[in-house]
Amino acid sequence: MSTGEILSLTHGFFGILLIVGTPWAMAELLALNNEAGLKRLKFVTLGVTIASFLSCIILAAPTYVIYYPAAKAEIVAGPTPWAHGILMEIKEHIGLIEPMLSFAISGIVWQLNDKLFEDKAAKKLIFVLLIISFALSFSVMSMGAYITKTAPIR
Repeated sequence: MSTGEILSLTHGFFGILLIVGTPWAMAELLALNNEAGLKRLKFVTLGVTIASFLSCIILAAPTYVIYYPAAKAEIVAGPTPWAHGILMEIKEHIGLIEPMLSFAISGIVWQLNDKLFEDKAAKKLIFVLLIISFALSFSVMSMGAYITKTAPIR
């Protein structure tokens, strides 16, 4: 297994953690009624933030800068050049938004702390942000799967 494949696989793994962690945070938020639930919500949102930064920034940068150009050339020369022109550009930009969004969600949860038990507006805001985060993560993972199928990183 090459270094590019390991980076790409690890990048995808942390992306999957985003897709799994976001609904988990939604469930914890909906069931929030005690300190133990608040601790779990803090843990999950922090975990999602860490996974987001690892996947979208730390692991994506070397993967795309060092290993992706060969795959890009293969995609552009193949039957679906739009896969790079559209999907990859969208994926790269959403990948920059996702860490900021997850950091904001985690920051709100940690800042409000036990005020979340009564603050329905804050819960609603966090829930909407989690839905957006999940939709972005899922769409990026789908685009990444298609791009990898078209031209895998070697």
